[in-house]
Amino acid sequence: MQSPVIVLNTNKQRESGHKAQMSNIAAGKTVADVVRTCLGPRAMLKMLLDPMGGITLTNDGFAILRECEVAHPAAKSMIELSRTQDDEVGDGTTSVIILAGEMLAISVPFLERKIHPVVILRGFQRALEDAQEILRSIAVPVDTNDREQMLGLIKSAIGTKFVSRWNDLMCGLALTAVQTVVRRTADLEADSAETSTGASASAAAGGDADAQKPSDDAAAAASTDAPASGAKKAAAGGAPDVDVREVDIKRFARIEKVPGGEIEESRVLDGVMINKDVVHPKMRRYIENPRIVLLDCPLEYKKGESQTNIEITREEDWSRILEIEEEQIKSMCEKIVALKPDLVITEKGVSDLAQHYLVKNNITALRRMRKTDNNRIARATGATIVTSVDELKEQDVGTGCGLFSVEKIGDEYFTFLTKCKNPKACTILLRGPGKDTLNEIDRNLQDAMCVARNVLFNPYLCPGGGASEMALAVQLGQRAKSDIDGVEQWPYGGVAEAMEVIPRTLIQNGGGNAIRTLTELRAKHAAGQTTWGVDGEKGVPVDMNEYGVWEPLAVKLQTIKTAIDSASLLLRVDDIVSGTAKKSA
Repeated sequence: MQSPVIVLNTNKQRESGHKAQMSNIAAGKTVADVVRTCLGPRAMLKMLLDPMGGITLTNDGFAILRECEVAHPAAKSMIELSRTQDDEVGDGTTSVIILAGEMLAISVPFLERKIHPVVILRGFQRALEDAQEILRSIAVPVDTNDREQMLGLIKSAIGTKFVSRWNDLMCGLALTAVQTVVRRTADLEADSAETSTGASASAAAGGDADAQKPSDDAAAAASTDAPASGAKKAAAGGAPDVDVREVDIKRFARIEKVPGGEIEESRVLDGVMINKDVVHPKMRRYIENPRIVLLDCPLEYKKGESQTNIEITREEDWSRILEIEEEQIKSMCEKIVALKPDLVITEKGVSDLAQHYLVKNNITALRRMRKTDNNRIARATGATIVTSVDELKEQDVGTGCGLFSVEKIGDEYFTFLTKCKNPKACTILLRGPGKDTLNEIDRNLQDAMCVARNVLFNPYLCPGGGASEMALAVQLGQRAKSDIDGVEQWPYGGVAEAMEVIPRTLIQNGGGNAIRTLTELRAKHAAGQTTWGVDGEKGVPVDMNEYGVWEPLAVKLQTIKTAIDSASLLLRVDDIVSGTAKKSA
């Protein structure tokens, strides 16, 4: 008799076939159940303790799952899913996990009936294509220039969050910040050298700085006109005129959290705020219309790259060496003084001697500035970051800032560069009672800004409150009966069924009667009233046109795409070989 051929190490843990699929589905459903109660305006908060003893209080799906340590590979894949959603559109991280969990759950009966996973996936993909088509058909264009409309949209995005009590304030902060950092193609072309290559190309970019300023103003005017024209075009039936814009929230809309004070004191600064004080007590702390020079080089004696030994035979030579050091620093400072700046900011150190020369010339200096902060200052003031004082030119000086001031908030000093003429960077100053509260407000504000950004790129809205999902469920269900033949009809209809999980969860979290409310909603949608959804506060059906909850089309499309694709990926797995050894019984 032939001896068995052992291909895999027998100590490895292995699941294959139906068992592997069921294991993945169970893991996916478990992850979905963790965040299920975090959906909607009646969402519960989760308290998470990290290994260092820190506490996170949040109902943001991604923030919760990020803190969870999971061992199962399928559960890890689900958590990655919410990370993708957060990176792509910044909102809908809870919905995508719940929907993906439900997609896996509805696959169980099909697998038990021995329907091949590939057939199930074919049904899923067909349903996904039709779902995207249905969503686009129920979406309505939005005028991104209408502040009221935009505020209403952001309000529905953060109405489910902890900050919903300060809805108007937070929506205003988010919208103002995003509209400050938005840039149009003309703007990007004007100073692409400065933003893309930063300090290394500062010398090359310097020559265009003066020519660039008029185009900045023109671009600012264009950026306010463009969204309106886009919305008009969209309303006329054509594709909206969405010019390629850069809305870099991560780099240019910084949130500074300062514990203490009232939440109502939070505001968006028309410029930049940095946690720094001037390097010398005699330097000015209040300058109107300052001329700003940004450096990426130290204002101190240049030491040798490698270890250097000098043999000296005469005492005068030693004095000369010390003089050379001083002369080098003096010549550096003279090159800076020649441009008559009021403020010098460097990413490196400033020696005591350099401070002395700068104070004598009535120049204020800030040192050891972070690279990211320096980039934002350059963007806000129109200055160019220069890598060597020898390369400084008049056009590198930033004159776009209206006021430089140093203020003490709490125990720390903060530098404010405000009243900028055309800032393309801003700082949101958040005040609040404690660190945990501020961290949660920060997360909610990031979501709000992402929603505003998505709408600027794709100015279409879908009805919220589970109305879009309900419309998909009803219309996909009708198509499954009429248009789809064969076995594919089952998984296609399963997707329609899975879509109902969002309105159902909203009703349950709001304390409503799920069966009765869903039946009413189905009847409304079957009659073609696609804007009916769930009032998350009470768990009853409501028309979103009157209730006013709308969500960006981009978020809805991304949620459905990500959920169905991830469920498809996990269903194709039929073998799990774990690197860990089997646990002994």
